[in-house]
Amino acid sequence: MIGALRSAASRVWAELVRPRGPTRHRFYRVGRRSRAGVALLMAITTILFMTVIVTEISYAATVRLQLAAHGRDEARAEHLARTGVQIYRLILVASKQLGNNSMLQSFSASMGINLGDALWQMVPMINTGFLRMMLVSGGEPDPDDFEGEEVEDGEEAPPPDPMQPSAPQLTDDQEEESRKSVGSERNFLDFDGDFAAELTDEDSRIFVGSIQATTYAELLENRTALELYGLMSGIDNDQFFYETNLDRWELIANLADWTDADGTRLYEGGGEDTLYNNLTSPYLPKNAAFDSLAEIRLVDGWNRDDVWERFGDKLTIYGAGKVNINTASREVMFALLKAHLDPTPADAYVDDLLTKLDEYKALTNFTNVDTFISYLSSLGATVDANMKSGISTSSTVFRVNSVGVVGDASVTIEVVYDFSQDASGRLVYTRIE
Repeated sequence: MIGALRSAASRVWAELVRPRGPTRHRFYRVGRRSRAGVALLMAITTILFMTVIVTEISYAATVRLQLAAHGRDEARAEHLARTGVQIYRLILVASKQLGNNSMLQSFSASMGINLGDALWQMVPMINTGFLRMMLVSGGEPDPDDFEGEEVEDGEEAPPPDPMQPSAPQLTDDQEEESRKSVGSERNFLDFDGDFAAELTDEDSRIFVGSIQATTYAELLENRTALELYGLMSGIDNDQFFYETNLDRWELIANLADWTDADGTRLYEGGGEDTLYNNLTSPYLPKNAAFDSLAEIRLVDGWNRDDVWERFGDKLTIYGAGKVNINTASREVMFALLKAHLDPTPADAYVDDLLTKLDEYKALTNFTNVDTFISYLSSLGATVDANMKSGISTSSTVFRVNSVGVVGDASVTIEVVYDFSQDASGRLVYTRIE
């Protein structure tokens, strides 16, 4: 736009200052000595420059205003995301304090309940949409409110994603009602934007923070390595590894090589550096413990999306390396049984054991490790000595993912709390994006 204005100004200037001699100019009644052209030139030039200046100032002010508004919304979104984190921290602290109460602990143990894990398991995710829905429904939301809308072919669409802060959708009247004061000057839901938070039990996963082995033979006997191999077992996984031409033990060995102190590969020997030297952006193996779960994606083989999507959500680098058998997924429990039953059981036998374990846990939790092992023995399973040292019946490490949304601004906060030695939860990892 400025270039076009300059071009037009140049043409006007050339026409006004063009030598005309004694002849009369076609635009004016008088000859060359008339000053009317100079006055017009000054007026047009002044208007031109004022237009450019005003336009530039207006545009810059609009950009700064939009940036300021986005920065404001981003700051609000971050605080909303922190709200989700702090609510979960409060729930976790209360849960652990209940579990440490000796009187309540003995009473709950007799009923097969672990109070230290009971409270947070009741609230696996928090969403302002659900909170508002519960508020306007008096604490008993209608199940129909959570169903998906019907689509054209008559089938019901899937229900809204709980990690979408605005789900489920409320009417304008319902949202306005949820903002009304309840016994105070301002209700805690009276704010612009939404947040959604989700809690993950890190002790329900297999710990891969450090796999100790100096030789390939030692790796084959390592407890964590055996559990990882069990995680990768099964008919579906067999087909996956056949189609991708990957070796399970190579993937496991690469994890161990990334954290061990030497530079020699456990799988088939050679230097660890050779796996990473030919990459587009080469790097060296760390030879130290993982700092974050995302760092596993740097390990050869684990950088593949298909491998990570298949097994990544079953791994952790936090905690003491013990799996909570009460909260572990079926896939992780399958891995434990494949790794620690003697002799190595068939897949069908493990599936049968898991079905019986699910039926048991539907009624009550295992209050201690010995009860779990005794139950497996009652089912005819023989457990090796390594299982007891690698399982527990409570959780101490938790991951919280919280998303805050205001307008077009969105902020995600991910934190990991460790309650093993600190009753208020020690922050061991945080990421904001």
